Amino acid sequence: MAWQDRAYNQGGDYRSGDMRMGFPVPTPMSIAVMVACFVVFVLQSMSPAVTDWGAFTFAYGLAWKEPWRWIAYQYLHGGESHIFWNLLGIYFFLPPLERIWGPWKAFVFYTLGGIAAGLAYGLLSLQTAHLYPLIGASGSIMACLGAVALLFPEMGIWLIVIVIPIRVMALLYGLWFALTVIASHELSNAAHLGGLVFGVIAPLYGVRMVRKFQSRYEHMRAQNKFNQERADEELVDRILQKVHDSGMNSLSRGERRALKQATERQRVSEISRGRKGY
Repeated sequence: MAWQDRAYNQGGDYRSGDMRMGFPVPTPMSIAVMVACFVVFVLQSMSPAVTDWGAFTFAYGLAWKEPWRWIAYQYLHGGESHIFWNLLGIYFFLPPLERIWGPWKAFVFYTLGGIAAGLAYGLLSLQTAHLYPLIGASGSIMACLGAVALLFPEMGIWLIVIVIPIRVMALLYGLWFALTVIASHELSNAAHLGGLVFGVIAPLYGVRMVRKFQSRYEHMRAQNKFNQERADEELVDRILQKVHDSGMNSLSRGERRALKQATERQRVSEISRGRKGY
């Protein structure tokens, strides 16, 4: 499988320009993920206990009792062919996201895609009572494929002897996964489908949800700050009035401490306003 996109290999704006054939330059986070998968695979070959420790399964409630499995399973693989194709998928589909989102956001998305895949697998496994363990990065890779297909729909993929847009490839994968899940309750393809659906939906609605949450958080924070400032003003006024009426010695230790803290908060707030140009 080879890769074609729009000026992608030159690290430029691959939303514009002519399609060209080539291989993407791996990005730091994609290299780190591939190295992590390879190192874990070596550890698996040295000790089967590594697979037992990290494989994802709902049997005996292990998915909830041992929550690290939601992430650990994404770095485990079942053989040379399994890890080879998954490393190839990471190499092709993670770098475009890292280039537009940055390494950490791309890594979080990649990881959440694996979690979504595990959830889809778990729902089907519970319905069919086939609680087999799940391993592999395929769900995370399918999430990246879905996001790349959404963000760069004209990016081209070699399929044997023809080039097809990546959005068509993602659609074909989705149909295949859905058919196998419906017809034969294929657990691994349920994970693949879950990751792919997450990859398409999260960029569309996830950003809106995050922005909405941030807006509510900022509003709540501003409201709490306003309420605190009003409470501090009332406290300072009350204490200062007591000082005016009865002198400084009339204040208790608690009142002195409260006055000092309220005064300090007011000072910090005034400095903050000054920096923001209020």
